Amino acid sequence: MPAVMPELSTEDAEQIEDALRAALLDVLVNMGKVLLTTPEGRAEAARSMLDQAERAHPAVAAVFREAAEKVRGA
Repeated sequence: MPAVMPELSTEDAEQIEDALRAALLDVLVNMGKVLLTTPEGRAEAARSMLDQAERAHPAVAAVFREAAEKVRGA
């Protein structure tokens, strides 16, 4: 039997969206810093994130773009 999601208030939905956004951004930025230790590697990771942003939902795309900026500037 599938789980039933309770109705969320606008405030709850915004808090959930903010938490998911922060978690995704943290993972993307830290992944780039840990796995790609050269400027060239970080630039390639940033390009990959920007490519993903082109195909992603607008809310997710914004996080990919912000992560790309942070990785590029790391």
